[in-house]
Amino acid sequence: MSIQTDNATPALDTIVWGADAIAPHLGRTVKGAYCALEGGRVPGAKKIAGRWALNLRIFHATFEQAA
Repeated sequence: MSIQTDNATPALDTIVWGADAIAPHLGRTVKGAYCALEGGRVPGAKKIAGRWALNLRIFHATFEQAA
């Protein structure tokens, strides 16, 4: 598994760290992403040691199952 540390196009097995890096994947502002994360409305997101992490494989799989 790779760790996403910049804004390059990530692979689906990537973990994106921080609300500011997660926001573009959600199509929201940083504030909107943080509210969604804190509200538990982002599949594949988890708060680890006070920092948000998003597993893109789980996030994208949610949409593939729904289609």
